[in-house]
Amino acid sequence: MDHEMTTCIRFLVKIMLVLLTLNVLSGCWDIKEIQDMNYITAIGIDYEDGHFVVYTQMADFTSVAKTETGNSGKPAQVWTSTSRGKTLDMAINQLYDTAQQRTIWSHISSIIISEKVLKTQIISQLDTIARYQEVRLTPWVFGTRESIEDLLTAPAFFNLSPLSTLSHEPLEEYKQKSYIVPLRYFDFLAVMTEPACTALLPNLTVDQKTWEKDRKPNPKLRVDGVFTIVKDTMSAILTNDKLNGLRWVQANTKRSPVLIMNDEDYAGVVVLQSPKIRKELKIVNGEPKYELHVKLDGNVVEALVDFTKSDYEREAAKIVRQEIIDTFRNGLKAKTDIYSLEHILFKREPGLWKKLKQTSPLIIDEDSLAVVQVDIHLDHVGMKLLPRRD
Repeated sequence: MDHEMTTCIRFLVKIMLVLLTLNVLSGCWDIKEIQDMNYITAIGIDYEDGHFVVYTQMADFTSVAKTETGNSGKPAQVWTSTSRGKTLDMAINQLYDTAQQRTIWSHISSIIISEKVLKTQIISQLDTIARYQEVRLTPWVFGTRESIEDLLTAPAFFNLSPLSTLSHEPLEEYKQKSYIVPLRYFDFLAVMTEPACTALLPNLTVDQKTWEKDRKPNPKLRVDGVFTIVKDTMSAILTNDKLNGLRWVQANTKRSPVLIMNDEDYAGVVVLQSPKIRKELKIVNGEPKYELHVKLDGNVVEALVDFTKSDYEREAAKIVRQEIIDTFRNGLKAKTDIYSLEHILFKREPGLWKKLKQTSPLIIDEDSLAVVQVDIHLDHVGMKLLPRRD
């Protein structure tokens, strides 16, 4: 009898363990499928008539998935929304009224901020983005003076997803031609909160002229210049033609071309890369004087005249030096410290920096940049042998 009782108890224990195991396995009953959620890929923020206007972009995941041919054969489908509210969070919450399904914000890879918002206290106005736990701080961030809707609906090539456009993937294009450094949102916040620094926010535009599809204009995204942000507020906007020297004082520059001149004729093209930058500060009669020392490597990609290697190095150095000076002066005309030279003074002589800031919001002038030295070394000149001079 005892044996039968023991056997029965063991059987009941086994049954209970099986039931407990089944209960654990059924714990995924509330998981949502991918197709049952909305994934926001980009957000645009504007300000009109006392209200925040929020634009969002959603992409069809069937156009994101890769196929053997590289695209689905059909134009990528893009959904955009527009919502308004007295604050940014209220504008975002209005979106939920028509979202149909749960909306996920963790896939945002692009943030676009209008000029109107940039003219306000940016960090406080955009508090929701940094505070909401789903939104990462890694998206690329841009400013714009154009319609945010046009930016969010600009098509990619070959019917690919909008995730294959400049607003979501700016690095690959920057590696081929470095001009304006792409900016992550966390870097943007860091520079804005650092004293004596000028944040350079890329200006995103739409190019309507360069590309055509079936003989019809095909708009594409383009970065044209920067918004300069000082003390959490926009101070100026400078277009690409005013910023030729900026690329030579940014350590992120991968490669960028320089047109070499021979009097009034074209002598060739030199591609320069990987600048090594040294900034120095000297105090002369109580005034800060700055020195920029830049070293660049590169190569000749087009030789149109009988220049030697030394000729190209010398001429390229002269052009780069002048571009650095011209860009500095263009910044001064816009009342902005384009190279953040004041930050050097703030770090090394904070007492003097505070004293000078009491007399003027901008404590640099044309004489502040006392020395600009540029050294260029060309690794090779291509297959064409350049002449030697004895």
